[in-house]
Amino acid sequence: MKRILGGLITLVVLCSLILSAAPIQANNTSDLDEDWACTSLAAGKLATVDGSVLLGHNEDDGTPCTTIVYSTPRINHEPGEKIVMWDTGTVIDQVEVTWALLWSESPRYSYFDGYLNEWGVAVSSNSGGSSRETPPYDLTQGGIGHELKRLTAERATTAREAVEIMGNFIEELGYTASARIYLIADPQEAWFLCAVRGRHWVAQRIPDDEVAPIPNYYTIRQVDLDDTANFLACPDLIEHAIAKGWYDPASGPFDFAKVYNAPSTQASLGNKLRHWGELRLLTGIEYPDMNNLPFSVKPNRLLSVEDVTEVLRYHYEGTAWGWNPTLSSSPHSYRIGGTSITTICRPSTQESNVWQLRSNMPLSIGCVWWRAQCRPCESVYIPWYLGILEVAEPYTIGTPGVPNDPESAWATFQKMCQLVDQDYANRIGTVRAVWDEMEAKAFARQESIERTALTLYNIGDEHHEYLAKKFLTQYTEGLALKAFRFAHEFIELWEPGWAGVED
Repeated sequence: MKRILGGLITLVVLCSLILSAAPIQANNTSDLDEDWACTSLAAGKLATVDGSVLLGHNEDDGTPCTTIVYSTPRINHEPGEKIVMWDTGTVIDQVEVTWALLWSESPRYSYFDGYLNEWGVAVSSNSGGSSRETPPYDLTQGGIGHELKRLTAERATTAREAVEIMGNFIEELGYTASARIYLIADPQEAWFLCAVRGRHWVAQRIPDDEVAPIPNYYTIRQVDLDDTANFLACPDLIEHAIAKGWYDPASGPFDFAKVYNAPSTQASLGNKLRHWGELRLLTGIEYPDMNNLPFSVKPNRLLSVEDVTEVLRYHYEGTAWGWNPTLSSSPHSYRIGGTSITTICRPSTQESNVWQLRSNMPLSIGCVWWRAQCRPCESVYIPWYLGILEVAEPYTIGTPGVPNDPESAWATFQKMCQLVDQDYANRIGTVRAVWDEMEAKAFARQESIERTALTLYNIGDEHHEYLAKKFLTQYTEGLALKAFRFAHEFIELWEPGWAGVED
């Protein structure tokens, strides 16, 4: 048996190397601080080409954020273990078991992290701008903020359970950020949860045949609290708004976004443009009234991962708001009439993510995290399978405050994107020629890669799952390392010697 297993593993390694060695050709708006201008979307399983639930997210932050990727195991905890939340000091009990995770972290940078757990539950978030809540805030101990996302990813087995876990934490401890939107999905469904500073929240399920875009304001509008299949909320959501004087039932139906968001957040041009821009790409409709954009829509075609990446790379090309090379050197510093335009792909984008969540195969194979370092228009999406056993070493390296580390994938892609932006019009074609071919091959190979993984998974002995995971680890690592090497080559093209190797 050992000889057979050894032979299989050798075959897996050879297949992976052959497949991964194919030749490759070489600002802010004035009305809202949008350095944290994350943009996201979620598509239900009947709105996609392969029946997957798709969750897309650009992570935007106000400063370059060191990014490290982990593959962490399931952990059994001792009775009486406690958790001390690093951002609030709040102390809570640990649960008996926490689930295995793929985890993208910016160490000690609040609200950055993204997750995919062993049950195929993906969790990310956007800032929601500002809510109407004012001091004193209703918190127990220090409340809960940054840690809400990780604690949920470690404990939830479905997206709905994740919503319920988040809601319970918010009601029990109180939420610390002014406003935030959590994006939660599994292979069956997706939800948006809007958290308000204090103990109030609401969540809405994305219809299976629709797609929902979201910038940095609340998009949940009319709420049917009797429809618990599609809405979940704190028990006093409407009563609290009435007591605060934010909502008068005589004025008409309760509109969560307009009642709970600060008016300046809802009025933000940057938010409206990104909401409108996503809808335009997804439906082909122009949506002339930016003040009443819908929560979710039916797309004009079944969506693929590639469609989501197109949205996340968007600078409003082909519209009146689109980048004009004669007016700025880069779409990431574009201005119209002296005002910066908040695009979807922007200078503050730290990483871009598409979670492809499928239920028609084992979760370790069917759930894929397509991830691009730094700005996606200048970078490449690599498929990270849920079943991988480890992360390619350069993606585990990064020290906050050390931006010039050639051993770090984070630092390398940051440097590459900076250099592209210095002469975007003349350099973007060079990187896109390589990245587009690399992505096209990854998408074209996906079916055969997964068929091989399924064959290994179904061998039938106790090692079957390990063999499949080992294969996916080698495949993912091969692509990730290839992208890392190409990023180095681009840097050497425009700044020789950056990695310590002189011509």
